[in-house]
Amino acid sequence: MPLIKKRQLEVWAQLSGEERERFIESLPATKDEIEDLFDYLDVRMQEESCVHNLRFTMQFLMERRLDMPKVMSWLNENGGYCDCEVLQNIEPNWFLAFDE
Repeated sequence: MPLIKKRQLEVWAQLSGEERERFIESLPATKDEIEDLFDYLDVRMQEESCVHNLRFTMQFLMERRLDMPKVMSWLNENGGYCDCEVLQNIEPNWFLAFDE
């Protein structure tokens, strides 16, 4: 499976149909699982402030039994080094990329 280029979400619109398919296939989790992560973090971050680590993200990944190293690596490559950065740096680009 090809590695995702750093911040590839930011260039989503420039990808061809085939490249978009490869990108979606290369995601570390399904589109719905990633969007569920955003929802989970939105709720958790309303309850508690970010302590600038990925504790809530790790909790989500463990609860869902997702591939933690793969997802964490992808998040880091796309600017998500802590829970609040996942929401600030990845979520907006994600929804722009998927026109939502």
